[in-house]
Amino acid sequence: MKTVSDDRVFVDTNILFYANDPSSAFGEQAIARINELASLNNEMIISSQVIREYAAATLRNAVYHKLDLKVSIEAVLRNIARFQRDFEVLYDGPQILQNWATLLPMLTTGKDVFDFNIAATLQANGIQNILTHNEKDFVKFDSWLNVLPLISDAE
Repeated sequence: MKTVSDDRVFVDTNILFYANDPSSAFGEQAIARINELASLNNEMIISSQVIREYAAATLRNAVYHKLDLKVSIEAVLRNIARFQRDFEVLYDGPQILQNWATLLPMLTTGKDVFDFNIAATLQANGIQNILTHNEKDFVKFDSWLNVLPLISDAE
C-alpha cells in the first residue's frame, strides 16, 4: 500500500464520507487508512470545501434513505466539530483562487471543477499528498501530487 510518513496528507471528501457512514462498504477501510497515515506522524488535513462536500453528500444520502433530516443535520454538525478538532482545516483565499484559475485550462470536463479547487488548495499550501478513493480525479496532477489510494490494487 502506498504510504508516506512525517508529511502532510490531505483527506478527500469520499474518505470522510465513508469513515462516517456506518452503512458504507468502505467505512472500516477509510478509518483504518486515516489511522494508519496519522500513526506514521503525518499531519492530516482537510479544507472548508471538503467539509461542505461532506455535508452535502451526507445530507443527500439521508434524504435518499428517508432519514430524519433534522437528526441528520445535527449529526453532520457534530462531525464537522470533530473534523475541526482532529484535522487541520484549510480555507479558501486569494492564492487558492489564483492557483485554481491557472489550473483551469487543463479542465476536460465540467465535473472536475471542484477537484481542481482541491488541487489549487494543495498547491497553495505546499501539500503533495492526497488520500482518496477517486484516484483518477487527481492523476492529471501526478507530476507534483502523490495520490494515496484507499485500497491498493492488490486488494
